[in-house]
Amino acid sequence: MSRHVLPVKEKVAAHRARQIAAGRQLVNTYLPAELIEQIDQTKEAKGVRGRTPIIEEALRFYFEKQQGA
Repeated sequence: MSRHVLPVKEKVAAHRARQIAAGRQLVNTYLPAELIEQIDQTKEAKGVRGRTPIIEEALRFYFEKQQGA
């Protein structure tokens, strides 16, 4: 069975294309180390693979709370 393995650059490009097609945009930012530590602890506790779901949930919570204030 021949398995075609994509180079890393192609995998990254394909991932980014899927995200853009899904209406998502890339955001890069610097955060304090203590926030990253808290995000990583929450990530482990929830069993998610990356930081994105944790950050997305926190932002949604923040904006929902702001609308209710």
